[in-house]
Amino acid sequence: MTPLSRRLPRFFRRLDDLGKIISDVDATDKRTILHVYCAEKALIQIQIEWEQFVRNLILDSATGNFSNSSGRVWSQKFSQIRSREVAAYILVSTYPQRNIEPDWCLPVQAIQAAQNLDISNFAQISAELGATPWPIDELRHVRNFIAHKSKRSALSLRQTAIVPHSDKIDVLNAAFQYVSGGSKRYENWITFAKGVAKRMTT
Repeated sequence: MTPLSRRLPRFFRRLDDLGKIISDVDATDKRTILHVYCAEKALIQIQIEWEQFVRNLILDSATGNFSNSSGRVWSQKFSQIRSREVAAYILVSTYPQRNIEPDWCLPVQAIQAAQNLDISNFAQISAELGATPWPIDELRHVRNFIAHKSKRSALSLRQTAIVPHSDKIDVLNAAFQYVSGGSKRYENWITFAKGVAKRMTT
């Protein structure tokens, strides 16, 4: 039986590598367009890594091939699930009005997916994904603004209050701001994601 926690080292390493890219840009006195591009791409990738982690954790939990500190985890409703691909197919079939997977970066949709699959570690996963406050939501709006610069994405980002309402949006300045606890905002996103991931898998 493979421990769910076995996925943590790679996930942590990826976040650390991306954090180092952002940190290097933060430490650069004269930022070029390339510096900004690299840092923004790293911010987007942190969001992607998080979404992928949540997706794989929930789908793998339904296969019965993994365990946590309480023992084997499995789908209590779909005994035929033996692979991530089958889990994804069955999950999609549980949404009669749509034919796509949930938006894994949205906690409420990820929790619903775990519930639809009726995984035995649902309580543990839902408790972590349902935590408030949820700093990763800031990152989601940052990612959306970088990827789709529009009035709508700008408004959504401003509503997080991490950028001033009157100034031109600078996502790097927002990411480099210090938050409570003495860390910078991008560091806080990474630390928070690591903590939730660890608690969901152990």
